Amino acid sequence: MATTIVGAFRYRLGAGLSRAVILGGTPRQLARWRRRFAGGLYLSAALWAALSLLVSRSHDPSQYMVAIILAALAAGGSATTATMRWEGRIYIAAMLGPASILLFGHDRQGLVMTILGLVFLFVMLVAHNRNYVALSGSILLKNENVDLVRDLQTLNTDLEHRIDERTKALADAANSDSLTGLPNRRRLLSWMHTHLEADSGRDAAALFLDLDRFKQINDVMGHDVGDRILRAVVDRLGGLIPDDAMLARWGGDEFVLVLGHGDDVSHQAEQIGHALIAAVAQPFQIDGQSLSIGLSAGMAMFPADASTHEALILAADLAVAEVKRQGRGKVLKFRKSYAATQKRRFDVSRAMPEAIQFEQIVLHYQPIINWRTESIHGYEALARWNHPQLGTISPDEFIPVAEETDRIIALGDLVLRRACAAAVTWATSDHAPVVAVNVSVKQLRESDFALRVAQILAQTGLPAGQLELEVTESVFAEDHIDATRLSIESLRAIGVSLLIDDFGTGYSSLSRLVSFPVTAVKIDKSFMSTLDGNGGAVVESTVMIARGLGISVVAEGVETAEQAKLLSAKGVDLFQGYYFGRPSASVLEGRDVRLSIAMRAS
Repeated sequence: MATTIVGAFRYRLGAGLSRAVILGGTPRQLARWRRRFAGGLYLSAALWAALSLLVSRSHDPSQYMVAIILAALAAGGSATTATMRWEGRIYIAAMLGPASILLFGHDRQGLVMTILGLVFLFVMLVAHNRNYVALSGSILLKNENVDLVRDLQTLNTDLEHRIDERTKALADAANSDSLTGLPNRRRLLSWMHTHLEADSGRDAAALFLDLDRFKQINDVMGHDVGDRILRAVVDRLGGLIPDDAMLARWGGDEFVLVLGHGDDVSHQAEQIGHALIAAVAQPFQIDGQSLSIGLSAGMAMFPADASTHEALILAADLAVAEVKRQGRGKVLKFRKSYAATQKRRFDVSRAMPEAIQFEQIVLHYQPIINWRTESIHGYEALARWNHPQLGTISPDEFIPVAEETDRIIALGDLVLRRACAAAVTWATSDHAPVVAVNVSVKQLRESDFALRVAQILAQTGLPAGQLELEVTESVFAEDHIDATRLSIESLRAIGVSLLIDDFGTGYSSLSRLVSFPVTAVKIDKSFMSTLDGNGGAVVESTVMIARGLGISVVAEGVETAEQAKLLSAKGVDLFQGYYFGRPSASVLEGRDVRLSIAMRAS
């Protein structure tokens, strides 16, 4: 009766505990269910132990029957409780231990049975331990396999997710600029193919944006500062871009803004261009420094100016190149003539290496008159280029191309060498005119420029005092100023004179002449037309400063006797201009004529 009640009780405790419920249980629930099972197990063992106690009082064969039952239960328990190490051992020991002693411990024959029972108890405990080890290992291996399969599934899912992310990242990298996060040219062209149609009936617009003075900052202050400025520029531009437009980084310091089809898109694009220029014009604060750059914009319409998307961007690029030539910092609409201009510049740049290599560029010389001594002070060497296919190419055309393509160094060395060789032949018994040669600031920035000048002087035999180098006021610009000052000081140390050309047109250079050992300044010809007004005031100020510093003043662009007299009255002694002579291939041609003109003007 007690066994039946305990069995019912244990059944009730286990009711509802299906495999699914157990596998889904929490650790706390599992611990509680295990305690319940162990409690029922111990209670059953106690009942069988109590039966052994009752039977041991009656000395009849029922003792053996009980022993057999207990042995069978212990043997079964060693297997069924194999997953529970201590609970199973307590269950087996609680049944067989008391029974072995109680059932047969009252006589000599029972002593043998007691020993056999205890041995059987030991065997069952060993068997239970082995079953526990084997079953635990099997369960552990199964769980490891399940975990491994789960891990593999998780790894596979994670791998697929990472592959998707990497694929997306590669796609973004292929279509985005890594520095600014803007779309790159690939994504821009893709967007244009999707959003712009030539036959839509309405125009679209492209703005080619090119930063001004960015390269100088990037070269002088480093690429890190340059990158930070580019990101700051993008931040400013981003707030001015319409939702239906796309801004992309085209490369370097160039950006392209494309506006989709719309009403009066030309006016809208122009207004946005002006707003972008104004936004970039505000100084950038980088590491406590205020840095200023500018922005130029070229505008082209689709399909009015170009029938393809690539041609549209090219047209806008041609327009911004024209802006750069005209003075920067504005929006300029594309004209078809710009394409011809760009082709001409390309042809000139392509022909220039051959012209330098085979010395196709020739020199003409324009006299510089000393009004006070009524003699020729010297000649300025002016480069001229007559190409067999391209025709006459003026210095105003090929010098900027040489600057942009970095061929100005080779061209400058060629002009300097030929001018020095020519000047050697000008010396007479009583006079040796100087030769004035224009040099680029890029040449002065070369660390070995002074050495190359010294070598050319030695090779040609021209005394250093007979050479005068002319450089524009851009020599006073902050970028590379130490390198240019070092070159000028080195040139002065060997006796070469330095003259500032186009003086008074920029950089407020009057106050900076003190720190540069120059020997003369040349007043820009733009002041000649207003000598009786503002131009005259500039001349007088320049002469006063020059005399205080002990340097000479040259006036260029003198075309009339009246101008020469006014300049002389203001203290200028050296003159250059068409009034005294035009550039000529030979210095000897018309030397006496120039002198007579000078005398007549006096």
